[in-house]
Amino acid sequence: MMRIRKNILCQTKISAFPLLAKTAGKGILMLTLFGVPFAARAGGDPLSVERAVTAPACRETAQNAPLRLGDAINLALCRNPETRRLYMGAMAAAAEYGQAKADYWPTVDLSAGAAHSGRHVHGGGGSDADTATARLSAQWLLYDFGGREAATQSARQALAAALAMRSDTLQGMIFDVAEAYYLVFAAQAEQKNSRATLDAAQSAYDAAAKRYDLGLAALSDRLQAETSRSEAQLTVAKADRALAVAKGNLAVLMNRSPDYDPELASEELPAGFSDMPDDIDALFKTALNRRADIAAQKAAVEQARSDVAVQESKNAPSLSLSTGLGADKEWTRDKTRARSNNIGLSLTVPLFTGFKNTYRINQARYRLEQSEAALKKLESDVKNEVWTTYQNFFTAKKTYEISQTMLASAGQNAQVALGAYKAGRGSILNVLDAQSKLADARTTNSRSLYELLIARTDIVRKIGLINPFKAGKGF
Repeated sequence: MMRIRKNILCQTKISAFPLLAKTAGKGILMLTLFGVPFAARAGGDPLSVERAVTAPACRETAQNAPLRLGDAINLALCRNPETRRLYMGAMAAAAEYGQAKADYWPTVDLSAGAAHSGRHVHGGGGSDADTATARLSAQWLLYDFGGREAATQSARQALAAALAMRSDTLQGMIFDVAEAYYLVFAAQAEQKNSRATLDAAQSAYDAAAKRYDLGLAALSDRLQAETSRSEAQLTVAKADRALAVAKGNLAVLMNRSPDYDPELASEELPAGFSDMPDDIDALFKTALNRRADIAAQKAAVEQARSDVAVQESKNAPSLSLSTGLGADKEWTRDKTRARSNNIGLSLTVPLFTGFKNTYRINQARYRLEQSEAALKKLESDVKNEVWTTYQNFFTAKKTYEISQTMLASAGQNAQVALGAYKAGRGSILNVLDAQSKLADARTTNSRSLYELLIARTDIVRKIGLINPFKAGKGF
């Protein structure tokens, strides 16, 4: 790169330099004592960039209290290591934004040194000298035609994207906890259903065995009833294991061991749990305005736009200020002592970079268009997600409504079939078939209820209304 520099440099000796008034050695010590604490300073937030990173609203719950959904979510946000990882990632993005803002400040450097030199001539004679030096210098970029501002804006948008992606991940975590919580209830209901089915199978077996002992039924009736009872026992064993797995999944989300056995509080169904607005366009609009992943992609677009400005600014001049103070002392026969100061302005104009800047600008523009296309695709995908979840909700709702009728009729049919068989007016096959239909109706009813609750929660998630940073979380 070829550059044109215009320097205004002034260097004069000064008559008084309080810090180095006695000796240069003492001056070096004083400057070092002042300089080291600033140079070594770490931590803190002098530019107030970390205030944008809000910690999730979480509270610890009582150890032995039955676990409610809100408690499970709070425990996950407080204890899950993923929460800490996301928080530290956002803090790192804030620190990068702070680095960009720091370019508006001058840089100050301190250098100090001491040396001994000697010259000895064969046959006698020579000289020795001890010297000490201290330098304090400052550099300050005064103006660069928008480059620094664009770089700061790019870093700010990167922070906004990081915060939005963190929020999106936390929203996903909250939904995962809610889903796991409902699946524990579903597994408990399935366990209860399987035991009810086993009881019914045992009743059918007892009836078939009694009729066989009285010579009123064939051996095949008892064997078929015994087989049905064994199948019911296997279903109970599977339901017990499924419940343990469901509780383990919930425990892991709360950063507990999978063998942790939480006691869930009995909760009434929320009012209007099966209600949903019919205006799908309103849901689309809410999702596009509230979804954190869309906010993150919009920030990525603005960051790419700022990056274009950063690259374009590299073709513009920059104006810098430099200043410094210095002191030298030499312990020789002459006891030389010198002090100096300087101040200067430097104008740098890039004339030719071998077309490198041209391709950097092209690259930044292409990435901007790429980000804009990614935003449009994401908006389309979000609409499709909302639409699919919306349909799943109404499917679950209809299934739950029908399952209630199925459960009532299947229960009555099973009672009638068993009563008729005991009275000698029916076959064991009718009893076993009725009990099988009743077991299916129980499973469908309990499963569809919690699928409906999960689908409702998923719609809240898909339209972006879950808020990890509020106590209510958007539910």
